[in-house]
Amino acid sequence: MSPPRQERTETPLTQGIAVVRLLLQRGYALGVTQIAADLGMPKSSLHRLLKTLCQIGFLQQNPRNHRYGVDAGIFAFVHEIAAHFARNMSLDTALRKAAATLDASVYIDMLGGRNAYVVCAAGDEGNTLRLGMNSPIHASSPGKILVAQMPESSWPAYAPREDDEAVTPCTNLSPERFYAQLRQAREAGFAWNIRETSVDHVSVAAVVREPLVNPPRLAVAILLRHDAYLHRDQHELEQSVLALADRLGRVLAVKR
Repeated sequence: MSPPRQERTETPLTQGIAVVRLLLQRGYALGVTQIAADLGMPKSSLHRLLKTLCQIGFLQQNPRNHRYGVDAGIFAFVHEIAAHFARNMSLDTALRKAAATLDASVYIDMLGGRNAYVVCAAGDEGNTLRLGMNSPIHASSPGKILVAQMPESSWPAYAPREDDEAVTPCTNLSPERFYAQLRQAREAGFAWNIRETSVDHVSVAAVVREPLVNPPRLAVAILLRHDAYLHRDQHELEQSVLALADRLGRVLAVKR
């Protein structure tokens, strides 16, 4: 489980990621001069970097105008991550069955810095765009239940800070309330997110325990639209997420 991230020195790898991000966000191909200007990089080193990114299948160059864009081959790498990261391949079938049985979306989250990241998902809202989606730990049900497993001395690193902004009107920005939520989650075994990251959604999460991994790194969340949540039994959802977390833990305990 990674601690809050520190500032990182630029390397060819971070520069390559910056190039890919720039092209993804622009949504169209760019020439070397434009990329260099936007990223503040010398064209000489950028040429070498672009060549490497093309060789590994992340970028492609248009032979007519010589501009660079993202190659669809990058999805082979994305698929590799999605299939094998955090034992996703082992959990996929169980998540799909759970989503159908519970009539809800089901997410697996991990911590990264001060955020909780979706690494696997199933259900109506478990589509491609949800992978990598992240929320501040203090406003995330998986984030809260995972931090609750840590010693209390670690909690302040994940608490809301003065410069944090409320994602929704329901987002908690009080460290004291955050600590109270963690103590409650630690005792109950689950944590709630009631419209803290999206006014349209509610989730409840529990820890998925893997053999020999301590502190735990995975949490499963049952996610519902708020209007659907109003017609569901809260206690039943809490028991369902605890049972699902236990079931997924047993899936991960089976040697492959």
